[in-house]
Amino acid sequence: MKAAMEAGNPSDEQLWDACRKLPADWEPHGQRRWQGRREARPDCDTCRWFVGLLRTSPDWGACANPESARAGLLTFREQGCWHHEPENRSRRHENRSSRCDYVRRFEKFLRELAAAFVKAEVRRANDPLAEEPHAPVPERLRRTVLSAVVRRILRHAAADFSRQAFRKMAARTRSDTRRYWTFARCHLSRTVGEEISEIRLPENMRELEDKFWRSVDSTIGRALRGREPKLMKKRRRAG
Repeated sequence: MKAAMEAGNPSDEQLWDACRKLPADWEPHGQRRWQGRREARPDCDTCRWFVGLLRTSPDWGACANPESARAGLLTFREQGCWHHEPENRSRRHENRSSRCDYVRRFEKFLRELAAAFVKAEVRRANDPLAEEPHAPVPERLRRTVLSAVVRRILRHAAADFSRQAFRKMAARTRSDTRRYWTFARCHLSRTVGEEISEIRLPENMRELEDKFWRSVDSTIGRALRGREPKLMKKRRRAG
């Protein structure tokens, strides 16, 4: 049953095990180097041939370009190839409904990230030696999936997502963090076969929450660094 569940909802590690890396992929996946601004690089997620998988963060997909060496292959959004073709303008310039969808998806992603963090902390409180190698602890947020998701939003809707917009999304999702402790306690109780009354919660829950959300804010700030002045100029010109 476990194997079947993993196959139906594979982790990033499982997807990388199945993914072929080609010399034409961008570094560090392949041998091609990019000299310009990172956000201007023609990655797969801005290519009209990239067909995303149904995941919380659409980082994975398949290439449908018959001219590409990656045609038909499982592909990470940053691998790229020589046959990149930009998305149609109508897809790049999102309407209001699509922008609302970005907000919903990002808030859902933050909730899942916070829930996973809380689950790891509850396990650690009951077994200090427990290892959660893939848990999104704060120290890893800046260099892992959160940064990637923020960059994706900025690439697709840079005019609409400022630092304040991200902070509002984080504030709305933070209110859910407290109930995750109860969920995590129930989950660990079922996992280890103990009564829920035997499962301890960390004594410094609020401190851990604050640390987690400070790390989220810091990661978003790094992703937005250098973009806010350009965004303000663009808005002034539009006004």
